Amino acid sequence: MRSRGKKRGVLLLLLTVCFIMSAHAGSNTADSLQQQITSLRARLEKLEKEREKSEKQNALEALLSKARTMSETKRADDSQYQKFHSGLRQQSALNPNISVGGDFYFATGSSRSELNRLPSDFSYGTGRFFLREMELGIQSALDPFSRGKVIFSFGREGVELEEGYVEWLNCPLNLNLKIGEFKTQFGKLNRYHDHALPQFDKPLVMARFFSLEGLKGFGLGGNFLLPRLWSHVNELDVEVITGGTGQSFTCEGKHNIITVMHVKNYYDLSRASYLEIGFSGAFGRNDPAEQLRSIVAGVDLTYKWVPPERAKYTGLEWRTEAMFSHRETPDDPISAWGFFSSLQYHAGARIFLSGRVDYTRLPQDSDLWEKGGALAVDYWQSEFVFVRLQYTCVRRNFDEDDHRWIIQTCWAMGPHKHEAY
Repeated sequence: MRSRGKKRGVLLLLLTVCFIMSAHAGSNTADSLQQQITSLRARLEKLEKEREKSEKQNALEALLSKARTMSETKRADDSQYQKFHSGLRQQSALNPNISVGGDFYFATGSSRSELNRLPSDFSYGTGRFFLREMELGIQSALDPFSRGKVIFSFGREGVELEEGYVEWLNCPLNLNLKIGEFKTQFGKLNRYHDHALPQFDKPLVMARFFSLEGLKGFGLGGNFLLPRLWSHVNELDVEVITGGTGQSFTCEGKHNIITVMHVKNYYDLSRASYLEIGFSGAFGRNDPAEQLRSIVAGVDLTYKWVPPERAKYTGLEWRTEAMFSHRETPDDPISAWGFFSSLQYHAGARIFLSGRVDYTRLPQDSDLWEKGGALAVDYWQSEFVFVRLQYTCVRRNFDEDDHRWIIQTCWAMGPHKHEAY
């Protein structure tokens, strides 16, 4: 009986060991199958990606081949109908830019004196419609190193050469060189043509010191871009001209040489504003015999604010300039001075509001003075056409006071437009 019990125990032990081994073997087989399935799935995904890439590459090559075929066909067709032109037909590309502008106005005033009613070197006149001027501007780059500009003015005194010069650019020593007839760089507004002024008329001090024509003549001018000194940008203008308008400097004589200098100092105040300060000087003779000297000095200040994101709709520009004159005479020398301050506000896409105050003593007689002011509204129909309504008041101690209303219309065609400097 004991022997049978032992045999049964041994048999039970063997069966248990076999079951455990079989279970372990089954577990290993399941893990192996799972690994094989994962590997096959990865290979299938890789094969699918390679197939898609191959199809895209084949499609791209087919498109490129088709494009090359079409390009070759187009060139072959064009060659059958190719036209040849004479080189003379290309000369039109060398034609200069031509501009035409008109400046018309109507003025009425309270004064009946000839000084105010008749056009002169100091007054634009009142009481009727006027053609202040028609401008014909011709300008072009002559070559990579120089450019030319000619401006004719058709006004009440006939045809006049307003400016005409050639300018060499980027010469050694950061120099721009100019030769011809031009308005000098005295102060801020002397170079402005009438249609580009912030108000209809020039300030009283400029009209009395240089006349409405401004200080201009035929000569040589150089503009130097100086190394950065005390401001962000420093410029020096030196000009020598033969000319004068008969006010501070004679327009007669054998030489009547005038020397003009201007130093500009520019400061960036912020992303939207800058400040510019300038100092000017002019030296010449004031009598036909060219024996007596005149000196005119000036200081100008310009502040401009234009937010970049709203430059089309708003902005502010403030200009102030003071001028001083010392004039030799056969008796005692005469010293005179004057100033103006102008403010222009951009009130909308097409509206500008501006105002100016003036004061000056006459350089020929410092006991005589003028003072006044102006208010103006400008409506810009486009960059080529604008209409201006202005009220001006002038008081004098040598003639009648004058209150006047002015309606001005300016238009321009071509690239010159309403050029400012």
